[in-house]
Parts: sequence; C-alpha cells; structure tokens
Amino acid sequence: MQISLNIIDFLMLALVLQGFVLSALLLYSSKKIKSNRWLAALIFIVSSSTLSMELDYSGVTDKHEWLMLSMLHFNMAAGPIIYFYTKSIIFTGNKLTWNSWLNFSPIILELKYQVIYLLYITGILSIPFIQNIYFLPSVQHTLFGPFPFTTIAAFISLVVYSIITYFMIMKYQRNASLSQLKMQDIKWVKILLNFTFAFATLWLLSIIVALINPGIIFNPLDHYILYIPAILFVYFLGMAAYRRQNKMSVIELAEYTSKPAKIFFTPAEVLQYHERLILLMINEEVFLNPLLKVDDVATMLSISEKALSNLLNQHIGKSFNDFVNEYRVDEAKKRLSDASYNNFTIAAIAFDCGFNSLATFQRVFKQVTGTTPSKYQNHISYSQLSVK
Repeated sequence: MQISLNIIDFLMLALVLQGFVLSALLLYSSKKIKSNRWLAALIFIVSSSTLSMELDYSGVTDKHEWLMLSMLHFNMAAGPIIYFYTKSIIFTGNKLTWNSWLNFSPIILELKYQVIYLLYITGILSIPFIQNIYFLPSVQHTLFGPFPFTTIAAFISLVVYSIITYFMIMKYQRNASLSQLKMQDIKWVKILLNFTFAFATLWLLSIIVALINPGIIFNPLDHYILYIPAILFVYFLGMAAYRRQNKMSVIELAEYTSKPAKIFFTPAEVLQYHERLILLMINEEVFLNPLLKVDDVATMLSISEKALSNLLNQHIGKSFNDFVNEYRVDEAKKRLSDASYNNFTIAAIAFDCGFNSLATFQRVFKQVTGTTPSKYQNHISYSQLSVK
C-alpha cells in the first residue's frame, strides 16, 4: 500500500509529537504534584492511540509489520486513569493498593499481537490443542477481524469509569477542606468528563457503523471526528494545568500538595456526639477518674480515638485535656464553695476532682478562672460571711 498523508494528518502527527513532549513534562513535574503522573499517562495514551491510527491509515504498518509489535495499545486504561487522576486530586498522597492496580489488568486484552508473536516464537502454537483453538474461524475473526472485541470493551470501560468519577466529584466538590487550586482542577475534570461523555456518544455511533458495515476498515468518523477532538482536548487540558502550576508560588504549591483533613462526622453527627460527650461528663462524671484517657472516652462513645480527637480539635475547638479539665475545675469550684469541704485541703480537693498533681490543678484553675484556688476559696468564704 502506498503511504498517504494529507495536511490534516500532518497536523495530527504534530499534535501527537507535542502530546508526547507535554506528557514527559507533566511526568517530570509529578515529583512535586503527584496527580500530574495520571494526566501525563492520559495524554500519552491518546497521543499513542492517535499515532497508531495514523500509521495504520497511512499504510505504514503494512510496509513495516514490525510496528504492529512495537505499538502498544492502552485504550482500556483511559477510564481507570481518569478515575485515579480525580482521586489523586481529592485525596492527596493516597497510594494505590495492589487491588487498585487490578483496574488496569484488562489492557492485557489489547496486547494481542504481542501475545500471538510469543505463541509463534515459543513454539506453543505448534501444540495441536492450541492450534485447534487458535485457527477456529471465530477466534481468527475475533483476533484479526475489521472490528476487534477490544474496541467494545474499551468503550464500556471508559463510560463506566467516567460515570463513577462523576459521582465521586459530585460527592466531594463541596468539601471545604479542598484548596481553591484543587477546586479549579476538579472543574477541569468536570469539563473532561463532559467531553468524555460527548466523545463516548460519537464512539458509540462509530461502533454501530462498524457493526453495520464490517467491511469498512477505516471509518472517516474514527479518523477525524474522534481522534482530532480527543488529541486537541487532552493537549490543551494538560497545557493549561502545566502552565497554571508553573505560576504557583511556594505557599500555593504547599497548599495544593497538602493532604485534606479527613472528615469523620457530618454536621448532624457533630451535634449528636458533642451532646453524648457532655452527658458523659455531667451524668457519669468520668472526669473524676485521674487516669482518664482519650481512648477510654472514645470507647464509651463507640468511636475511634482519632474520631474523638477530630471532634474535640476541629469542631469543639479544645484539646482532650482542656475539655476534661474544665469539668474538673467546675467541680473543684463547687467543693471550694461548699462549707462541708472546709476541712479538706486544696490538694485533697484537687485529687478528688481528677487532677494528678497540685501544681497542675493550680495552673489549670488559674488559667480557667483567672485566680488561684486559695484566693477563690477565701473570696467565697468572705462573701458568705458578709451575707450573714
């Protein structure tokens, strides 16, 4: 076949080259911004897929069949990449587990030429049982037909992961802990998803046309209407992200790469657990226990220690010790004001109210009330005598 390229093909090849360069730049910048590695992978896949299509369309692969082995296809990874790119923006520093990598296992289906080549060079294809399966007309049609089954699988994968990503964005886009810069990236992802859904519609039409006309090897709908918008969009998406990130100040970069605070409670749950915590202090007087710890109270509330710390620090605005000591001081004030405790030393009252040492009690008492326990007791006694 004669190699044929028109002006549009040359422009697409130029975009492919720029896509590879931009992908490398984003990969390099991922040392600072981890999410860029996913964006780099997406641009690389679209650029690689466009290049593969151009080589097939122009007849280059017919003249150089070894290119079929060197051109790897990762179209089925596009959907998972969009999902994990979005997840890496929302959950900074979140590492992939081994189970997460299983999302990319279907790309093995796109390595059919490499697998077939291995069957030949290893001699496995000489086994009669393998030959009987391999040369079945249905298997040959699936592997070498004009419309491979991997196209439908890649289409389904892209749509499913895009829908999952869309719902994830809808859930977390109101997260107040996300920085303004990350919110901008999420807006970009929403634009990417809108484009993906539009692209999937065109792709579905292309699939239908290919099923109706299986003899058409190169569908103009695939060649221009699908690949041109795809390569243009991911290129400008990556370029916009790269340029904006290069303009970030040191403070903005630190804010962008910081991990968002974990959300343990909804507003309604904050009120519920705060009320239960107060009831523990008032009704059960757990603060009188001098050995009381965070995990003890957390167990009483049936929540984790981290969740209780989050409730106190983020929502109530106090540390565990400050919160408990305020109740201890209130109890100490009652006893210092009660004439029946006049025979008790201040140290005895302090220990009875849950403090471990007299020094700690005096420091905390003055911090809360603005005066010392002895002055407070004397003032109360003087006031009572004045009344009499």
